[in-house]
Amino acid sequence: MAKEGINLKDLINTALEMYIPHPKLGTKEEMARKLREEFKKTFQDVNVCALVIAGLYLEEAGKKGLIPGLSREEYRKDPVHLIADELLGIQIAQYIAGSRALFEFERFDKKKPGILKGLPPVMDDVIGGLIAGVLVKVCS
Repeated sequence: MAKEGINLKDLINTALEMYIPHPKLGTKEEMARKLREEFKKTFQDVNVCALVIAGLYLEEAGKKGLIPGLSREEYRKDPVHLIADELLGIQIAQYIAGSRALFEFERFDKKKPGILKGLPPVMDDVIGGLIAGVLVKVCS
């Protein structure tokens, strides 16, 4: 993920952009600490890592024009008929935090806060799913 310019600080800051403070969950500073801990745990999960790696490979294939039926130029435009990226993001979010994470993923996918707005077509959804899942898990 570092190759794509993604680091833990950016993941936390992006999550905090969408976090709605709640007295039982603490301040943004307390939430940042909880998010850091949960991201570190999540990065130890082989299945999350495998799904993120799948997203990285799909991103590379798209950039090189290696996805059948999708040119490199078309890929860069994030075409609406390419839904594999959303499916990966949804699965990552739901794997981490269950069904509620699907709704959080949708919020992230529509708003594209923080680092998401600058990421390429697949990685914005993969990282959006990762952040959504971790945020829901911490808030649950």
